[in-house]
Amino acid sequence: MPRSPSPSLPKGLTTLHIKKAVGYIERRSSELIELYYAQANIFSAVVGILGAQALDSFSPYKKHKHPDIAQQRFPDLSLGGRLDPPPGEALESKASSRPWALQSHYNHPGWYVVWRYLVDSTRSIRPGSYVGIWRVDCRVSH
Repeated sequence: MPRSPSPSLPKGLTTLHIKKAVGYIERRSSELIELYYAQANIFSAVVGILGAQALDSFSPYKKHKHPDIAQQRFPDLSLGGRLDPPPGEALESKASSRPWALQSHYNHPGWYVVWRYLVDSTRSIRPGSYVGIWRVDCRVSH
């Protein structure tokens, strides 16, 4: 039986890291669901931040050590926490409830991880959880 192709991932990032990150994001964002109903665009930013926190915890990608860059500029994370990573080891965490389009531009060379989420007010898709990550896109921008 043919195997499905392996996803394209940044150096050192594995599907296990992604799975652990998804669980973390779903748990933490479900605790903050009131924010979604008050301001959906802010909630999306929080899901992206939770993605960066999760990758920092579960993968070899670490938050940028310089607070200005970590909070305002590309990249959110780098392999091993390097201060000036090459593009192949730089990673930005984004979130979107949209199936394909993003409101963000891929304007820096490096990797972008996009956490595609849905909000389920009935908690029936993933019992007990208001938020489900239904797809994770990893894209490289040149």
